[in-house]
Amino acid sequence: MRSRMSRATRINIADRPPHLWDPRETSTVTYRTLLSGDETPTHGLVQGIATLRAGDVEAAHWHDIPETVHVLEGHGHARLGAEILQMRPGDTFFVPAGCVHEWRNGEGILRFLYSFPADSFAEIAYHPETNVSDS
Repeated sequence: MRSRMSRATRINIADRPPHLWDPRETSTVTYRTLLSGDETPTHGLVQGIATLRAGDVEAAHWHDIPETVHVLEGHGHARLGAEILQMRPGDTFFVPAGCVHEWRNGEGILRFLYSFPADSFAEIAYHPETNVSDS
């Protein structure tokens, strides 16, 4: 196994290019990945900021690893499993591995910080909701 070296660093969101990502290519949600070992001198944590414009939805999906989301700006709704919860500034959501979740914005801008315990964004698998059995 290759030894990974992290170092203390500063990353500014303005220096990170926005990108669109959706395995179904139906979303206009914008992501700016801040920490990802393939792009920054870090490992063990992937972190970034997602921005959803009015009406945007990050469609229902799940991951093999847990995720946290911390709402920075705006209001929306989160679906975690069968539960629908309001999203507002200051809220933090913990999404266990295998939990189907969806982020939905109503009006204005919804912006949140996302984090995964992984070395790089490329390691994070997105599985559409249809791959999970509800029984």
